[in-house]
Amino acid sequence: MPSKEKMTLKAFWEAVEQRLDQCSADELRAILRAMAHETLPAGRQAFLAKLEPAAETGSAIQQAIGQEDLLADIGDLAREIKAAMKNAEEYWDEGYYDEWGDYHDDEDSLSPYEDFVEPLAALVERVDAVFDYGKLTLARKAYQKLYETLSLEDDHGRGVRISDLDQVDKAELWARYLRAVYETEPQASRPQALFEQMQQSRFGFGKPRAMLDDVIQISPKPLPDQDQFLKEWVAFLRKQKGADADAWLREAIRLSQGTAGLEKLALKEGKKRPRAYLDWFTALESEGKHAEVLAAAQQALLILPEKQPIRAAVADHLCVAASKLNDPQALRDGRWQAFEAQPGLGCLLDLQDTVAAGKEQLKWMRQAAEYLKDYIAHPPRKANSASAEWPPDDQEEEAWTDESVLVHAYLLAQDWDAAHKQVAHMQVLGWSYDTSSQGWCLAFFLALLAGCTDATMPANLKELWRSALRSSIGFGYGGMAYYNDYDDYEDKEGWVEADALASQDNRLPERIEHTYAQMLPNASLSKEQQTRFSAWCIDTANKRMQAIVGGQHRKSYDKAAVLVAACAEMLQAQGKDADAMLNSARESFPRHSAFQAELERAAGRMGRARTKKRK
Repeated sequence: MPSKEKMTLKAFWEAVEQRLDQCSADELRAILRAMAHETLPAGRQAFLAKLEPAAETGSAIQQAIGQEDLLADIGDLAREIKAAMKNAEEYWDEGYYDEWGDYHDDEDSLSPYEDFVEPLAALVERVDAVFDYGKLTLARKAYQKLYETLSLEDDHGRGVRISDLDQVDKAELWARYLRAVYETEPQASRPQALFEQMQQSRFGFGKPRAMLDDVIQISPKPLPDQDQFLKEWVAFLRKQKGADADAWLREAIRLSQGTAGLEKLALKEGKKRPRAYLDWFTALESEGKHAEVLAAAQQALLILPEKQPIRAAVADHLCVAASKLNDPQALRDGRWQAFEAQPGLGCLLDLQDTVAAGKEQLKWMRQAAEYLKDYIAHPPRKANSASAEWPPDDQEEEAWTDESVLVHAYLLAQDWDAAHKQVAHMQVLGWSYDTSSQGWCLAFFLALLAGCTDATMPANLKELWRSALRSSIGFGYGGMAYYNDYDDYEDKEGWVEADALASQDNRLPERIEHTYAQMLPNASLSKEQQTRFSAWCIDTANKRMQAIVGGQHRKSYDKAAVLVAACAEMLQAQGKDADAMLNSARESFPRHSAFQAELERAAGRMGRARTKKRK
């Protein structure tokens, strides 16, 4: 199966040349005939034009991209955009009607700049052609003028941005420009010039920082003076401050000195540059040296400050090595170290997975709960960041966690009383937010009280179970907009719990659902807990119903109805009067027809229809 990773331009041309060398003249003819057969009728002339000899094609392109014309065309388009910006106020203040008569007032719209997207993309293609044909001085000037044009904005801060050019590969665009800067800059000033322009690529550009390897891979030709430049580059970067300089220094050492250079950097400066450890471990892993990774990661964890979040990434490398070496003790220790550094739900589940089910697993979950309780009460101070020279990122920022993770730890430890105590004080509204785990705790207790498993869970309880569980971890919205308990329309796109990002575990919802599904058949409540928690669940459900329906939060009437019906299903499973719960809800709001309809719909999903009202 082919790799999904984008092939660099350098690798592409090397592969093309390799295949051409391997093909005979007859094989090349066969390939071209096959391509001709696949060409649609409308594309036949364009296909034939591509078969012209390279010299003629190159001459035509070079004529089309003459220096004066190209720079002048970019300047002309920039002036047109500026003129449009002078008249843009009417669009933003009053909206406008398009040629089809449709009214527009979207502040995020490109209008009135939509017409400039296609001409700008065409200019990018022309400048790329200049670069490909080796006219790098012209390419550098043209790219600079393009970026200036793409930085233009009106009084509202709007304009055409690189991100609006859908057909343009933004990463390759920057790499071509940086390569042009590199090759046209005098050797003495090359490090400073490249550094400044690489930093510029961080602004208004939706990708991670540009790297020197991007500059190397954007052309099939070797990077001129690469070895000498790397020496000068390393010396220059050691004098610079900031996260960018640190990342580029580590890359330069990897490119020039390999794994040995990364080892030296990590051992000498690892406390100041903790990511050097990660680069070193990655290099060792690529060489299959897992025993060395294990030993080095264990040593790094002794050196790096406690609770420093990047320790979790170091521990992840340790765990990979421990798994490869079949060392369960080291694996469990690594999972605990990762959890201490990033005490989120993902790391909690990782830790649980390393321990066999039973008393030992419960012991570790109780230990995790105690750690979380202390962590929340005494969060790490900002001074523990890896470096004061640059703002911490997702691996160096102080780890985030909250009560919802603590509640999960209590439940996984089967400490029912502690979990109940943690959520009992919470508001009955706001269950849709990931800061509230009251809804999940209630749903879990209902399942235990009903004595059901994931497979035998009745319909309303199943719906409550899934929605409450996903809300409790703040994950899985997938961009779906919804109304919360307060009738506020919310778009959760991009809202992902911090610990899920830190652990890079995009399967967190599936994992936690599977964990609790496996847990249900083997969990139980004492008789005293059954009585107490049953009363609490019913009381909380009634209070939530009163708050939602009494407060006329109409978009959440269905949630209140499902909750009431789930409690009725629990009572039904225990052989108790489920109708009493439903009828009490009906009688509480006899004139709220919308809620009554939702309640009858939920009741109809129970084992037998319960729609008869008590007179």
